[in-house]
Amino acid sequence: MAPPCLMPWKKGPRSFFLIQDTFKVVRLGGWQTAFMSLSHQRSHVHFGACDFVVVRTGTYTGCDASILLDSLNNNVAEKDDIPNKSLRGFGVIDRVKAKLEEACPGIVSCADIIAMAARDSVYLANGPYFPIQTGRRDGNKSEASDLMANLPPPTANITQLKAFFLQKNLTVKDLVVLSGAHTIGFSHCSSFSQRLYNFSGKGDTDPSLDMEYAEKLKRKCKPYDHDDMRTLVKMDPKSPRRFDLGYYKLVSEEKGLFTSDEALLHDPETRAYVERQAMASSAEEFFKDFGSSMVSMGKIGVLTHQKGEIRKKCAYGCDGSVLINSTRKHQAEKSALPNQSLRGFDFLDTVKSLVEAECPGVVSCADIIALVARDSVVAIGGPYWNVPTGRRDGLISRSSEASKELPAPTFDFTALRSSFSSKGLNLKDLVVLSGAHTVGVSHCQSFSNRLYNFTGKGDEDPSLDSFYAASLRKNKCKTPKDTTTIVEMDPGSFRTFDLGYYKHLLQRRGLFRSDAALATDAATKSAIIQLVNSPLEVFFKEFGLSMEKMGSIEVKTGSTGEIRKNCAVVNV
Repeated sequence: MAPPCLMPWKKGPRSFFLIQDTFKVVRLGGWQTAFMSLSHQRSHVHFGACDFVVVRTGTYTGCDASILLDSLNNNVAEKDDIPNKSLRGFGVIDRVKAKLEEACPGIVSCADIIAMAARDSVYLANGPYFPIQTGRRDGNKSEASDLMANLPPPTANITQLKAFFLQKNLTVKDLVVLSGAHTIGFSHCSSFSQRLYNFSGKGDTDPSLDMEYAEKLKRKCKPYDHDDMRTLVKMDPKSPRRFDLGYYKLVSEEKGLFTSDEALLHDPETRAYVERQAMASSAEEFFKDFGSSMVSMGKIGVLTHQKGEIRKKCAYGCDGSVLINSTRKHQAEKSALPNQSLRGFDFLDTVKSLVEAECPGVVSCADIIALVARDSVVAIGGPYWNVPTGRRDGLISRSSEASKELPAPTFDFTALRSSFSSKGLNLKDLVVLSGAHTVGVSHCQSFSNRLYNFTGKGDEDPSLDSFYAASLRKNKCKTPKDTTTIVEMDPGSFRTFDLGYYKHLLQRRGLFRSDAALATDAATKSAIIQLVNSPLEVFFKEFGLSMEKMGSIEVKTGSTGEIRKNCAVVNV
């Protein structure tokens, strides 16, 4: 008989304690507000499914944990859509689910875990405690298109906000109360930068935003990077990790971060509530109201009884597949044309054998690649960055996948931008990660068309410095079909991690067409110029951040994939 984990729409002590204990451990480990990172780091305002729990009240499917589902090859899931790029905490949810499956297999849904996690994380951030009814089931659909169609943007005005909340049977009071969740967490610049630089389409600042606050924000969010999805800004600057009345005080002072925050001052009922809480000496009223509104929101679109399912795992890239060898019947990724210049496989095999001797079956090849990539950059004078571990190795490696997934050296700017965007990377990531071309070599075949047949008429790429092109033809790539000669990507310092690559770009001496493409867009060219004119530490910091971000793409964890014994072959 299954343990008494949760009874439908009843309080189940054992599950509650398992969840709370997990959050306390996470909190002690430095995640002060634990799962709240899933809900408080909203890059938009307060709507959508209660999957995001704190003030997201209306996605296509409701409170069914669809936000946790991973994207598949033929479907972009909610978690990978633009408004959700700042969400964190999925790993915490996976840990909670694993513990519950151990104790109560097939009983507690991911949807219930989210609901209880949101409540407990608010409580751990010194907020109110409120009752949570359980018995939800998990949905089996998660589509990015549904998300965008059902979320009010951070640019929403009061009329739009009221309409969205009314659609989910939530009141105007619920709107202003749940907005108070912005007292904790962070936002990306991309969610409000139009208020700083182009509010009415004329390069102006939103006049409803406090001018001193606007100037402080401009120092964080640069004008050349309107799509900045990396820089985080506190929504409540003085207490971003404490659940208090700080948000309402900021809104009353015209310092709400989003247009939708400022919109609360344009309705008599919401304005009165904002001003009352801003002047309050105690958070008692807000805490009571917040608990009530959360309970109301927690009932939206709930699946129960036979609808939906109870997922075994809440979630279904960086998986070490490039290390797998080809067979007679199968061409693996390492055999694909873009990977022909890759080296170091023997070194990785050596590292794997040493690690296996100490910790058999524990460290994946995917983690080894991530760690070796970081340490090799450090070894040549580059930056150090944090590498989260716990990846598992993929079971599939196809040559066709590498050619399809990797940006080609012949890409123009439009193709590059699309390629990076499809992986959740922005223009700054594109510029910064391209800087890795400051080290290493390439085969002539990757760029010889720029020297001998750029437009199919036996001509040279006019965007390539003519003296550099002549030197490449004379000293390196002496025929159009040379497939063996290697060329330094950063002549003069190709073994040193520095700014040489960017300096070459500004001199029209980038080796690939994709390098030259970075100078054809105003935003990326501006970013290059800024890096060249800044201390090397600026590039190092940005490179580390982008590498951390890239290292999280399509990672396999949990029971997905395997831990290979030999990185070159899948386990038998």
